[in-house]
Amino acid sequence: MNNYYRPDQRVPVSRSFSFPQHVGDYWLLGAAALLTALGLVMIYSSSTFVAAQQNKMDWFFLFRQLKHTVFALIALYMGAKMDVSVYRKWIKVLLLGTVILMLLQLTTPLGPVIGGTKRWLNLGFTKIQTSEAARCLIVIYLAKVLTDEPDILNKIDKRLLKHLAIIAVPMFLTMLQPDLSGSLMMASTAGLVLFLGGMKLVHIIGMLIACAIPASLALLRNAYQRERIFSFIQRFTEGGGGIGGDNYQTFQSLIGFGRGGLFGVGLGQGKQKMLFLPEPHTDFIFSIIGEELGLIRTVIVVALFLFLAIRAFKVVRAQNDRFKYLLGAGLTGSIIMYAMINMYVATGLLPVTGLPLPFISSGGTSLVVSLWSIGVLWNISRSTGKGVK
Repeated sequence: MNNYYRPDQRVPVSRSFSFPQHVGDYWLLGAAALLTALGLVMIYSSSTFVAAQQNKMDWFFLFRQLKHTVFALIALYMGAKMDVSVYRKWIKVLLLGTVILMLLQLTTPLGPVIGGTKRWLNLGFTKIQTSEAARCLIVIYLAKVLTDEPDILNKIDKRLLKHLAIIAVPMFLTMLQPDLSGSLMMASTAGLVLFLGGMKLVHIIGMLIACAIPASLALLRNAYQRERIFSFIQRFTEGGGGIGGDNYQTFQSLIGFGRGGLFGVGLGQGKQKMLFLPEPHTDFIFSIIGEELGLIRTVIVVALFLFLAIRAFKVVRAQNDRFKYLLGAGLTGSIIMYAMINMYVATGLLPVTGLPLPFISSGGTSLVVSLWSIGVLWNISRSTGKGVK
């Protein structure tokens, strides 16, 4: 018998995982803090020319991110202190409320059109990206369902399909914004939770195929998304577009990594942020890290994410409570998938998606959700331990 919690069976936790109650995994908090601090430094370094272009002070985006960080730290504290059973109790209300907000975002002036999309909800004092919240709520909802009904994955029936239809609603609304990458991230996160909950791999594949159908229709409907993918596939072929058009951002990002070399050109000395690379403080901040800090320090950043993932998954593995296990695994998987995809985009391994780099990219909702997730994981770690010693 394995010495860790399995989704289909409650088993004792190995003593190697145990440690005194109420002592959380401070290594997990430390990794998140370092990444957040790095984000503040790089946001300032990468955004000065963007700020100048918009006739703003050079510290404008840094100051805005500092305000976001205050709210994110409050979210971290709430995640760390609030009993996770509260989320389990109120998840249906929270999910319904988020769906209503997403509808308002799509159908009213509360959802401003930015860059041809309606991905934000304007609350007056700030803008939030509802899809980020919806992704976390999907994790909570599935964790609750799979805990309350442990046999629900034994077969595909109306009972399971009802719950899948519920989580499909925010995915569909996100796709309409249009935000195909955000919708696919929701589906991927849901698939991870269902797999860890015990769903058969063949059923997971079937679900992904089902998600691919509306995704394909969305590509046919939105010409710019379709052309972006086709240009990415053909970028190195004759007549594939070269460094222009939809491939411009990818090639400028690769130029940044190339200029950085092993040790970087120096903090604040990068050139790609001088309006050569669009959105250098958000989608392509990883490229600025590569240019200014160099390959060696970029590898350290990747190692920090890897360290955070290892600590978080060890916390999750130590759980003997099914809800906490699935909740923690879903939140951890979501953060790491976002980080991986952002890095893959910056290094030209995936087409441009517009997904932020957790903790580091400029953006309030992403930072709030990421630090809240870390707070929840630290909260969970207090119940059984901080992982393998």
